[in-house]
Amino acid sequence: MSWAHISPQLHLALMVPVVLAGTVLTLGGFTPAAQRSGAAQDAAPLFAHPTLAIGLLVAVSLSAMLMEGAGIDWSGIYMRDVFGGSAFVSGMAVATGALAQASMRFFADKFVERHQPVRVARVLISMMGAGVVLVYAAPSMWLAFVGLALMGAGTSALFPLAMSAAAQRTDRPTAINVAALAQTSFVAFLLGPPLLGWVAEHWGIRNAFGLGLPLVLLSLLTAGALGSKVQVSAPSPAADQ
Repeated sequence: MSWAHISPQLHLALMVPVVLAGTVLTLGGFTPAAQRSGAAQDAAPLFAHPTLAIGLLVAVSLSAMLMEGAGIDWSGIYMRDVFGGSAFVSGMAVATGALAQASMRFFADKFVERHQPVRVARVLISMMGAGVVLVYAAPSMWLAFVGLALMGAGTSALFPLAMSAAAQRTDRPTAINVAALAQTSFVAFLLGPPLLGWVAEHWGIRNAFGLGLPLVLLSLLTAGALGSKVQVSAPSPAADQ
């Protein structure tokens, strides 16, 4: 759209009917999941604080949340500033990461059922780490595209796996554990891109992506918190919400 000199306002206006039609066609037949028997009916707390176990799950998903936000918000600017990419190339950078993430997420359930969550998570974290290294040090635009694709694929299922692990814990009601993970993790998702922008402004946009490497290592070290159980049944209503 930018390459075609279509304004962002018109672009977004054109997307409204497309999104509405897609929502009706793909989600129109969905119905809420049935309430689980024995689910807690107590009033929910104002803030669901994370326990140590939930904190470890936050650590597992933290790198994925940060690098997903980096790919969405900064990959286009990265292509423009580092390689002088055109508007089309910058847009394709965002699309590459998003397509890789969507494709891997679509097939992730089968891999998890076959190989267990921890193994799948470690592979995904390693892919994400390789992608971050490539984006950080890429000498050419095409290697940067490969890095963005690996980043997108690597971030695909880590947060859903962490949510599933939180939902299967029995120390507190499912809704409380899921909410504690979601509230804490999304802080990183919302605050991460502005932080990366501040780093990019002062030390360059390559270093903004390189900031994810310590978090990738943290996720790799804490991946065992996902456990070995595989949840094949329908997700809980809390997870849907």
